[in-house]
Amino acid sequence: MDFIDLIPNICEGFPFKKGDFVLLNFWGDNEDLEILDLIAENLSKKGIVLFKNHSSKKFFEKIILNLIRSEEKVPSVYFEFLSSFEHVVDIFMYTPSLPKGISKEEIPMFREYLSELFNSLTNNKKYYIQLNVPTEINALNAGIEYNIYKDSLCNALSVDFYELKKACKDRVENLKNKKSIEIFTGKKYLLKLDISNRQWYVDDGCGDFPPGEIYIAPIESNSNGELLISQIILNGQKYEKVLMTFRDGLLVKCSSVQLEKFFNSLPENHRILSEFGIGLNPRIKEFIGFTLIDEKALGTYHIALGMNHLFGGENECSFHMDFVFNSDKVNFI
Repeated sequence: MDFIDLIPNICEGFPFKKGDFVLLNFWGDNEDLEILDLIAENLSKKGIVLFKNHSSKKFFEKIILNLIRSEEKVPSVYFEFLSSFEHVVDIFMYTPSLPKGISKEEIPMFREYLSELFNSLTNNKKYYIQLNVPTEINALNAGIEYNIYKDSLCNALSVDFYELKKACKDRVENLKNKKSIEIFTGKKYLLKLDISNRQWYVDDGCGDFPPGEIYIAPIESNSNGELLISQIILNGQKYEKVLMTFRDGLLVKCSSVQLEKFFNSLPENHRILSEFGIGLNPRIKEFIGFTLIDEKALGTYHIALGMNHLFGGENECSFHMDFVFNSDKVNFI
């Protein structure tokens, strides 16, 4: 199964309607443009109006760096134009990063450009969608063997979107009036979350691809108990059977000495329990160690630390880290 053959199905999953004006922001080299054109072609069949913005790796790394070295900034009108779109699809053949040869003095200016670009693409959008293409560089960045990454991602993207959207809608309907969650793991551990007056959000093709989850921001100061995570991967290192302890919404203890040292190095608002999610994609068959895919697997759950102000919470920060787990029992009360 090849990604390019799945493009018509992927476009079926997008939430856009006839007449919508959509920015396709493409991070790929010139030889990859067939993918961009096929996405545009399939969306245009539905009467969706498109604008294509293309940043090849050479353009992104060389041209922007040259502007920095000549002490020229990208004009604000460029970011204002990108900000004007209500709908954005960010398509990644590669992930933008610091270019080779950049000096220590140039890094802050380059990061300032990246920050302005990211804000213009994401802030105040009706839909901001990220679509990662199964390339070798994306697999490398995910820390996953390419063939495993490609097969798992393509399987997930081949989901029946009609059935997925219905499953997500039905699950939210069943949970919308619940006020708390009890999560049982490892036979004896219990974590309680307060979700009073918080809204469930749906990712059925309108968020990070692959799709297939519903999620909510628990009350930041009222998560208490213990949660056993079967595996956490940080910087390529695997940690097994990690017990996380929360008090008043804050991660206060971790059974892994190395992970506890990492978490304790973070600001307090980075350690706030910020999300609870339910995976609903039946095409994801097993964990591969990459959260973006694993958290969408049918029958799984996940929590996150850090940012949640973009989906109904109050914790605004630059950090967001997910942890996927299976549970012996989850009660919604």
